[in-house]
Amino acid sequence: MFFNMNKNNLQGRLDGKARWSAQRKIRFQNPDLVVWLAILGSLLLVAPPFFFLIKGSLTVPLPAFRFEFGLENYRRVLALDDFGLWRTTLAFALGSSCVAIGLGVTCAWLIARTDVPFRGLVQAVAFLSLATPFIVKGIGWILLLGPNNGLINQWFTTWFGFEEPVIELFSLGGMIFVEGLLWTPIAFLLALPPLSSMDPALEEAAMMSGASRMQSLLRIMAPMAMPSILAILLLSFVRALESFEVPLLIGVPGGEATVTTALYRSIRTGLVPRYGEASAYAVLLVIAIIPPLVLYYRATRAAGKFATITGRGFRPGRIALRRWRWPCALFVLLVPVSLVAPLSIMLWASFTPTYVGASMADVGRMSLGNYAAIMARDDVLNALGNSLFVGACSAACVALGSFALSMIVVRSRASARFAIDAICSAPLVFPGIVLGFAILQQFLYLRSIPIYGTDWVLIIVFIVKFMPYGMRFSHTSLLSLSKELEESGHMSGASAFTVLRRIALPLAAPAVAATAIYVFMNSMRDLSSVVLLSGPRNNVIPMVILDLWNNGEIPRLAALSVLVAGGVSGIGVVFMRFVDRYGLRA
Repeated sequence: MFFNMNKNNLQGRLDGKARWSAQRKIRFQNPDLVVWLAILGSLLLVAPPFFFLIKGSLTVPLPAFRFEFGLENYRRVLALDDFGLWRTTLAFALGSSCVAIGLGVTCAWLIARTDVPFRGLVQAVAFLSLATPFIVKGIGWILLLGPNNGLINQWFTTWFGFEEPVIELFSLGGMIFVEGLLWTPIAFLLALPPLSSMDPALEEAAMMSGASRMQSLLRIMAPMAMPSILAILLLSFVRALESFEVPLLIGVPGGEATVTTALYRSIRTGLVPRYGEASAYAVLLVIAIIPPLVLYYRATRAAGKFATITGRGFRPGRIALRRWRWPCALFVLLVPVSLVAPLSIMLWASFTPTYVGASMADVGRMSLGNYAAIMARDDVLNALGNSLFVGACSAACVALGSFALSMIVVRSRASARFAIDAICSAPLVFPGIVLGFAILQQFLYLRSIPIYGTDWVLIIVFIVKFMPYGMRFSHTSLLSLSKELEESGHMSGASAFTVLRRIALPLAAPAVAATAIYVFMNSMRDLSSVVLLSGPRNNVIPMVILDLWNNGEIPRLAALSVLVAGGVSGIGVVFMRFVDRYGLRA
């Protein structure tokens, strides 16, 4: 009887503990409350830049420091240059995206479907090119193709006796060429997976029916690959519309302006910044980006109709190129050349005391003096410290914040949870310079939050910009985790926070780490997002590189660029291993 009483008391205590744990779980995990709090937090982060950008575009300054609301800013920017600015922007975006697609997709097909050499080298260098700052590669191409001290123009002048530069880099054509080369590795990496996954049995069936290799390529492979190629073209077009580094470095000296450089010059030229005009440029650019971005997402969804991987196993066949093997090998080396060529000339310039063009006479004067001088400069050391702090903080915030929000989206049953993903994805329509300008206006107006001119305003910019990518990484990872693991923790009496901390987070750690590395790597090299927000107190490495370029300090700029490219590329190698090992995709 005593044993039965103790058994009943123990069972009662256990039942009471289970009921208390269940009640605590219900109180803490109220799905509607958690989801709406997440929606509110996302809106507080994403909505203010939109609001202040639109408000600034509709605010018209009047004499005596008065303002009124109207469309005068839009009329002014649309009347300037008779739409020549927009024609240049569209021509630049379309031309550079076509160059990137023509080179990148062709290289991807050769790597995926033929026996062309250097396959591993091309893939590795293409991935590493993602880590190199665009401003570094852009300056490298100027040192190679520039009309004055460009190495290739010097060769033509010396060897063939040309009096005028053969290559006119500072032009719309030069902008298209350089931007297309910069995006070729990205187009290659995006096109490689779908081309590698196509079942060669379809081509073999066509050839068994009498079709030639060219007919099977045009009538079988091309239609199957078309959704992926279209999606890459649209994405390249969108990113070219928002490009800033190449139009600034190459377009402005040649008198070719795009919308991004027009926005920049509205703020940085003249005695008084023209915020109204800049806001109108920004809003119109966002409007121009939305349609191709929507088409891009539709194209990626439509790609599922052309899937060729089924339950039946296959081995992707490779076409024997025979006598075309080495000519094609030279063609695919365009991907490594797009990274190695500009970095090589930067490496050469970094060892010279003064740079007036590369020549063998420089060999005897080479030294490490530029590297020592760069590391002794206070502005470089301060910018390096700011970049590391901003990168680490924004990486931690995006990685943990996107994980928590993705956890709500994946695990909650509330119908409003999908609004979280939509809100966090909204910043994708913001070009980098537009987002930076929107944050600038936000904190100039909200003077009660004194973070303008500090590292914290840069951290907020990167959190808003990279949250959509963090959501993609975390969402993909959480979908692969079974709910039974978390339910087991709840059944054992663990709270929601304990389950999140000790079960879900460790299992999703690769995705969280990959997000942090991705954000840190990109924040270290991003110029367009910080160019309007960086100042003496919060200067960062890309801005120091731009200042050195404007001051004509090419050897020291080259030394700093080589150090930054090497460091960020090392981070890129770590990111590449995470992606390959855990199958993560943004």
